Order: sequence, then C-alpha cells, then structure tokens
Amino acid sequence: MSTAPKEPDMKKNLFAALICALAAAAAAQDYALYDRPTESGGISITGKRFSLNTASQRGNLCDLEGSIQNKEYRDGKGCVVRFRFSGKDRVELEVPESAQTACREYCGLNAGFTGSYAVLPAACTEQGGKAAEKRFQTAYRAKQYRQAAQIKQQYIASCGKFISFTERMHAANDLAVSHKNAGDKAACRRALAAIKTWLDPEFDPGYIYEEDYKREAEAAAFNKKQCL
Repeated sequence: MSTAPKEPDMKKNLFAALICALAAAAAAQDYALYDRPTESGGISITGKRFSLNTASQRGNLCDLEGSIQNKEYRDGKGCVVRFRFSGKDRVELEVPESAQTACREYCGLNAGFTGSYAVLPAACTEQGGKAAEKRFQTAYRAKQYRQAAQIKQQYIASCGKFISFTERMHAANDLAVSHKNAGDKAACRRALAAIKTWLDPEFDPGYIYEEDYKREAEAAAFNKKQCL
C-alpha cells in the first residue's frame, strides 16, 4: 500500500520542479542568420533580453543588446528594432527607415543586422556537420558515390541556408565530384550551376574569404571541365 510523501519531501519536490521551470524559462534561444551567405552571426534571446552579433563579408561588425518590449527594442536615441516571430524557430529583425541612421551606430562600415534568423537544425551544428562529413567520406572512400552524393545533397538541403558561400561552394564541389564519379555528368553540372553567382569573375569575396574562395573556385573550374 503506497503512502503520500512526507511534507518535507513534497516541499523538496515542489522546489526542484520550480527550479527546473525557472531554468527552462531562463534558457536562451539562439538563432543564426538565415540565407545570408556573405555574412555571419546570430542573436540570442533570453526572456525579454537579447544580444546580437553579426559580421559582414569584409569583417565589419554589428553588436547590440537590450530588452524587447512589445516586440520592439528602443535605445532612447532613435534606434528602433522590430522583432517579428514566426513560430518557435524564426525571427525577422526590421529597422524602420526613420531609425536606420541611429541603428547604424551599432555597426561598422556597410555592416547590418536586419533580416531573417532561424534556429539552427541539429544537423547543421558543428557536431552535426562533422557527423555528416564523416558519413560522406566513408561512402566516398568506399566508392559508394551515389550514396555519397545523397548524403551531401541532404546536407546542402538542410544547412545550405546557414553556411557561408565558401562552405556552400565546398559542398557543391563535393557533390559534383560524387555525381561525376557515379557516372552522372548532368547532375555534376547542376551541382556546380547552383554556385554560379560566386563563380562570376566580377564577384569579390573580400579578403577574409579570399583564400578559401580561390581554392573552391579553382576546384569548381576543374570539376566543370570534368563534367562536360
């Protein structure tokens, strides 16, 4: 026959539950810049507090933190940032035209923080990316090229909007080579066509990405010839 917990135990259980609830409420929700391949950064929101950091293609930074009231942040000096949430995994940051000059005070030259941010899928975290790369390399080295292509395509579909343009180029090169080795040159060409914007001779990657960009652009040019 079961008995009710003694009062001290009940208080302990209630206290533990309260601590867990408070911890959950205080947990930060992190969002990463979405579909901004030449920029990086994110925003962390804890309750009504937020902190955001972004970096432009040339390494100029934006840094802003404060409190959200009625889905807006106001610094009292003219900067206004509007937060538009879509479900639990997306937030859009907007700055009205009248506040743009004031908000630029928080950013370096030609840097910005407006746009879409999304919760990073588990597959796109550092750990998830490493796991996907390990699966790809295992399949590729085993000459299971179709499987390797499927793994890389799935990664691009899930994470392509969260990674930099040089990482996207690297993934496209991996995908193209896998298709080529699987005997599907048309699919190889399609994989490279997805990054044609960054292969334009007029495209300027900026000094931060220059080394990685040069390597991936040269690989893409070589792969394109192999896929004709």
